[in-house]
Amino acid sequence: MSAQTSIVKQSQTNTSVLRRETLRPTFSPWTYQSQRKLAVKFPVDAIFFISLKKAAVRRKKLLQYFEAINLTDKYGNAPQWHIANDGNKVDHAVNNWLKKAHKRPNMSLSEIGCCASHREVWWKQVQNDYENVLILEDDARFDVEKTNQLVTNWNRLPGFDFLHLGWEYYAGYKEQTIEPVEIEGLPDLWKGDGMWLTHAYITSRWGAEYLLERTKVQINGLDAMTADIQGELDAYGFKPFIAYQEKATSGMMRSQISHTG
Repeated sequence: MSAQTSIVKQSQTNTSVLRRETLRPTFSPWTYQSQRKLAVKFPVDAIFFISLKKAAVRRKKLLQYFEAINLTDKYGNAPQWHIANDGNKVDHAVNNWLKKAHKRPNMSLSEIGCCASHREVWWKQVQNDYENVLILEDDARFDVEKTNQLVTNWNRLPGFDFLHLGWEYYAGYKEQTIEPVEIEGLPDLWKGDGMWLTHAYITSRWGAEYLLERTKVQINGLDAMTADIQGELDAYGFKPFIAYQEKATSGMMRSQISHTG
């Protein structure tokens, strides 16, 4: 665990034990699909989606999508809109030393606002004492079959602080490691760091608290920072994806929130 924070976690998951574990088939009430209506009920305490106030058309499209798949948390609540920060007023510090060291442009307001937006959602999680929260950006879409497979086998997941639902590998500025985790019913699960993208992920309460502490000073885009910080957490992710970013359509950018590295 990094010495940069005073937050202490009691234990870390041993993935070698997970590989040897014999698992029995289970049934979960979290998902079902009837002939009339599809339902995706995530076993989390809340779902937040981040969207700029000005992005009304994108948000309407997203809400229609949520309604179509009937996406709810474990209490049956629909996803909650968190108004994205535009970067003009944030509660964290910004330091461009890493960007300068690699001859990269300073962080834009959009990159700063993206980091602030996610930090605000983590703060909501900590303040409300939510055990697990699903965080989405407004270009997130789901592979419903794989999503149902995840939530049906939810109890087989190892304990996690950060669960990525769709990532690309980040070749960052330090050594990074990632390895497959073999659990029946949960194919394509990996453990480690370097999992790039933040359009769809789940944080534990402890994970949110840790991320808040480690991003008090922003030194890179959110994708890059979380990819590095994952090495200090029990971080897992699915690849191929369970949740992906909607492809660009005519006249619209795929994402209006910049969070790269």
